[in-house]
Amino acid sequence: MALITKNGDQAEKAIDAPKIEFPCENYVIKVVSLDVDGIHTEITERLLVHAPEMNTAAENTNRSSKGRFISFSFRIVAQSEDQLSALHRDLMSIEAVKMVM
Repeated sequence: MALITKNGDQAEKAIDAPKIEFPCENYVIKVVSLDVDGIHTEITERLLVHAPEMNTAAENTNRSSKGRFISFSFRIVAQSEDQLSALHRDLMSIEAVKMVM
């Protein structure tokens, strides 16, 4: 499994890091952001650039109790650690996005 730093780089020396085999179907990407207009569309568009086979119907959405934050869980076919790193960097470049897991 690719461990990604805050800057979107791969962590090179992760002790006992779990490993995944690529391609990995049903890899979950979770995005937490401020609940602002158009955020779902912007996140989905960026995801489709990196994972065009993503099934947009197979996603979950949760809002925080006070309505300030929203989280999305998407399932993609992860092709490589490089793909995951690029996806992480791209999603984190969205101003409203606070966390990508």
